[in-house]
This record gives sequence, structure tokens and C-alpha cells, in this order.
Amino acid sequence: MIAAALLGGIAGLVAMAAAELAVAAPPPNIVVILVDDLGVGDCGFSGGTDVPTPHIDRLAGEGTVCTQAYVTPSCSPTRAALLTGRYPSRFGIEDNRPLDGPTAAMDSREILLPEVLRRHGYRTALVGKWHLGQGDYGPLARGFDEFFGWIGASGKYIDPSLITGDTRSVHEGWVDDLLADRASQFIAGHADAPFFLHIGFMAAHLKQEAEEADLARFVHLDGKRRMAAAIINRLDAAVGRVMGAIRDAGLDDRTLVFFLSDNGGEPPVLGTSNGPHRGQKFDVLEGGIHVPFAVRWPGVVPAGRRFAPAVHCIDVFATAAAAAGVRPDAAIDGVNLLPYLDGRSSAAPHERLFWIYNDHADWRRTDQDTNRARRLVAVREGSWKLVVEGDAAPRLYDVEADPGEATDVAAAHPERVEAMRGAFGRWYSDMTPQVIPDDHPIYGRHRRPSR
Repeated sequence: MIAAALLGGIAGLVAMAAAELAVAAPPPNIVVILVDDLGVGDCGFSGGTDVPTPHIDRLAGEGTVCTQAYVTPSCSPTRAALLTGRYPSRFGIEDNRPLDGPTAAMDSREILLPEVLRRHGYRTALVGKWHLGQGDYGPLARGFDEFFGWIGASGKYIDPSLITGDTRSVHEGWVDDLLADRASQFIAGHADAPFFLHIGFMAAHLKQEAEEADLARFVHLDGKRRMAAAIINRLDAAVGRVMGAIRDAGLDDRTLVFFLSDNGGEPPVLGTSNGPHRGQKFDVLEGGIHVPFAVRWPGVVPAGRRFAPAVHCIDVFATAAAAAGVRPDAAIDGVNLLPYLDGRSSAAPHERLFWIYNDHADWRRTDQDTNRARRLVAVREGSWKLVVEGDAAPRLYDVEADPGEATDVAAAHPERVEAMRGAFGRWYSDMTPQVIPDDHPIYGRHRRPSR
């Protein structure tokens, strides 16, 4: 009895000491690697076979791969969702257009992840693409201490003009190499305090360019796919340098890393691949919104695991905040993925996910690209996905059994279709419709004619 009591007491003290150490442990560094216009067929870990991505695959293999990961159909809404943890439709962003003008910006009342983390002692940096507002609405005004990159939708691959802080200059080299170098410098310079580093690589966005040495590696591929392969392989090396900088700084076990794409690929334009999925960027079919996604945090997030339930880029905010021990300042839609990824919870993170795209009647014109010519709606619930395009009848797919969305089963499940449409209607009633001002210089009804 005495021995048992002593053993119990010792066990209790050990548990208390472990708990105190856990509380005293410094918050992790957080790195978000967001690539541009890559589909699941472009990375080895998500099913790609013709472009080697060993460094990205290593990152994914050392963490957990989310096999049913979603974003929005285009880059600005995804970036807004990731940094706010909220559906961007809540604050009037459904596609890129509101953010493509010279004075356009995301609602300044939205609280961004870098703002929250900076208030809790994090040093913050954006390296790469912003695309969420210009001038007084740039990254330095939205929670980032440092900025090196570009503001709008697209940069330049070779010898790009980049902004450092608020100063623009031309930098010799390949854009994603330059971003990897700057990110690595930031990591090395902040090894003693927690940091949040958001890297927005350019690959494989327009306007595509490739160096001859990179193209020469892919002579077996043709046309646009060869160009995409050269760019993606170069991206892979850049990701490898960032991960190497984390290891060299001794920060491996103290760094939570997310890797994902901002939307699906655009095969006819970019040569990128959505694997088995139909549709592409600017679409709510799987090809437009289902992306490669991996989470790595050695010792916390299991290595070598594949997580099947649906997740969304809105979950990055909630997961990062929870890891940092920080409570969001406002209500968010995202979910902390850590208890799901490490097995503490066996439930699905989301009951449903929703999409609305192109909900702006003045721009639904039949002479435009068909992906921009009709309102797009989607709902994901379990293995089911509802898709409504314009005035067409709703379609229902079992996307786990039918990832190519080839067989519409709406006629066999009318009650499910109506239930999912009803859920969308209730969700949509809480959203803020997107508004494009009449005088928007690119998309406005009364835009000024070009000279």
C-alpha cells in the first residue's frame, strides 16, 4: 500500500512537471507556404506523377496530408479566407475583381492572423504575393512587420520588380529563388523569438517563363505541361531551401508549417494538373477548389498520415492561433485542426462547407469566359457535393466515390438535394454580397475608357 502510494505520488509529480513544461514551452513558429494555381496533379504527395517534387513531398511526408482539402476558386478570396479564418463572402469578396483595381482593398475591419499574432509577441513577415489591397491597405498596414514581394495578382519570373517594405526595385534572378532566399534570411534572423512567416510563391501563375536549363529536364513533356513542369520543379527547390533554413536554425520541432495552393490548376492555360478532377481555376467543380494541402509540426502533427475528412483554408487561422495559444479577436469560420490531425477527435472538422462565386449580375455576360458567365454555388457535406451553375438544375455527386464528378445522382436523392440547398440558403443569408463600383477602372459599368 505504501509503495503504491509512493508510486502514485511520484507519477502525480511527474505529470505536474510535464504539464508545467508544456505550459512553459515557447509558442511555435508558424510558416504558411501558399503556392499559386497548382492542382493535386502537380505534387507527388497529392497524386502527381510526371513532375518530381521531392522537397515538397518530404515536407508532406514529415507531416499529415489532408486529402480532401479545399480553398476558393481564385486567389484573392483564398488569401482573404486564409488570413481571416472566415468565408470571404462574409465581407463581400467572392472573386478577384474587387481587389484588382488601383484603390481596391479588403475590408479594413477584418482582423488578420498576423495582427493577432503580432500582438502576442510574434514577428511577422510576408514574402511574395499579397493581392488584398494597395496603398494604405498593403501588408505593412495589415499586421506584417516586413514585406518583400508584390501587391497585385501577378509578378514576373525572371529579374522581377519587387517591393521591400515600401521601396520597389528590380532584383536579378528567379522570383521564387529570391523569395526563398529572403524567407531563409528571415528565419535565420528570428530563431530566438516566435515568428509568423507567410510565403506566397509565384509558381505556376501567369505570365509563365522558364530558363532553358529547367526546360531541358522535361524534354519528354510537351507544350504547356513542359513549361509548368520546369516552373514547378524550380518551385520545389525553393521550398526545399526554406525547409532547410528551418532545420539549420534548429527550429524543426518548434515550427508549424502549412503547404497549400490558392486554387486548383488551369490546365489549358498554365499546363498545371488537377489529377482526376474535372473543372479548373474559377470553377466550383473539384478541379477549381480541391488542392494539395499538408501540415507539418514534428512531435505534434503525426508524420506519414493521410487525413480524409474535408478541411478548408479557413482552418489555417484557427489552427495557427490555437498552436500559438492565442484566441481570435472575432468569430471565425475555421476550425483548429490539431485535435483532428493528432487523433484526439474522430469527428469531421466541418459538417458542411460552402462556396459562392461570380455572384454579380452585371458581369454575367455570355461573351465572357464561361467560368465568369454564371453564378456558381457548391456545398460539401460528408461525401456529398451539390453544384449549381447559373440557372441549371442542381447536380449532386458522391465525390469520394466519384472524384471526377462524372455521375450526377441528384434524381436519386431529391431530399438530400433540397436539404443541401436549404443549408446553402441559410448560410448565404449571413453573407455580404460582393459589390463592384460602377466606376471601377477595370470592371465597373461606367469605367473610364483606356487611352
